[in-house]
Amino acid sequence: MIEIKHLELVRAIAETGSMTKASQKLFLTQPSLSHQLKEIESRLGISLFLRVNKSMVLTPQGRRMLEVGRDVLLKMDSLEQEIKPNQNASQQLRITTQCYTCYHWLPTLMQKFQSMIPTTEIDIVTEAMSSPIEFLLKGQIDLAVTNQLKATNGIKFEKLFDDEQVVLVPAKHPLAAKQIIFPADFTDQRYIIYKEDLASDYFAQNVLIPKGVQVGKVTKMQLTEARVELVKAGMGLAVLSRWLVKPFIRDNKSIRLIPIGKKGFYRTWYIATLDQKKSDPVIKLFTSFLKEQQLGVN
Repeated sequence: MIEIKHLELVRAIAETGSMTKASQKLFLTQPSLSHQLKEIESRLGISLFLRVNKSMVLTPQGRRMLEVGRDVLLKMDSLEQEIKPNQNASQQLRITTQCYTCYHWLPTLMQKFQSMIPTTEIDIVTEAMSSPIEFLLKGQIDLAVTNQLKATNGIKFEKLFDDEQVVLVPAKHPLAAKQIIFPADFTDQRYIIYKEDLASDYFAQNVLIPKGVQVGKVTKMQLTEARVELVKAGMGLAVLSRWLVKPFIRDNKSIRLIPIGKKGFYRTWYIATLDQKKSDPVIKLFTSFLKEQQLGVN
């Protein structure tokens, strides 16, 4: 009763949240897509989506169909890859990420992907972290997870997720009473960073330096746990991903996480690949897999 086209339809609508965008993604007309959705909902006797403020929101039954459908579609893509040996698609996938924080979630997802597609071998190229685009252009890696979006001939960028950055403040610090922290609040404050120097720090590079904010003493510390402990000890402020630090401060009253600005401050991550390899089945599979993982959700 449920066909592959129905699984693809549900996945496309769920990913885009829109019938119009889903129809474009599937190369169908919107009336045709609407007809297919009504057809499968009628057959099953359920609603897969709710129409909320012009957006398509999955029902519980729709979420279950999407969950199972993703596994089925990945395996179907893998099967197609296996039975077309003349495609010359490599089973090896060389990847890198531009920040060590990604390694909190990447190994688990690598293991999950390889259990689903056992014919693929994934290698992390750590030496490409500092210049992933250069390594891509030289053909030394196949895919990079990066937060640097730069128009580069031959490179394709796809948005992966938005990563909210928050300020870690000691509970006894004067700024701890604030509900929102603004860039000017960093003036003369001790600042704990991950990078070699302030100019390399993402928040400083994109906010503090452009706004002419002068911080006080800068301390470099590469371990996330150590940065959290330094903040707890009142040794300065730090800006980190909300999802990343939550496990270290759960039920801890000696530290606060405070949003940056009225709209928050976000770091957007992208998947970068060589444009000429966009049809490579292994790269396509892994890209789709990463985009479906809801990374960065708090």
